[in-house]
Amino acid sequence: MRHQELVNEVTGLFEKEKGRAGRDQLTLMLNAQGTKVSAPTVGAIMRENSLRAVRTRAWKQTTVQDPQAKTAHISNHMLDDQGKRDFTATAPGTRLVGDITYLRTGEGWLYLATVIDLCTGMVTGWTICAPGSAPTP
Repeated sequence: MRHQELVNEVTGLFEKEKGRAGRDQLTLMLNAQGTKVSAPTVGAIMRENSLRAVRTRAWKQTTVQDPQAKTAHISNHMLDDQGKRDFTATAPGTRLVGDITYLRTGEGWLYLATVIDLCTGMVTGWTICAPGSAPTP
């Protein structure tokens, strides 16, 4: 009888939390509400009822546009005749763009910088470097 009460409380609280609370969080919440239960018991109830918490990843902004950046010296910002951005090219090698991304490895983070030809969509150059180090040409 107590087990069925615990099942009802665990499933009810799990649904109330929209599936975001896991075993440890549910245990803490149930104990705070006055229902004394252990984490292994909550875990067993969750397994019996096929309840798995949805993990949400923290969003982290990795690049920020610098408002103080001086761009007046750059004549071509991929603008067309109307001043709108245009990322098309009719001949290979005439318009190139660059991008960077971060790669998590077993030894830490790496930066990957690429140069892409807008006509072919192919990567024409790339380099990898660790944060705080100079890129290799």
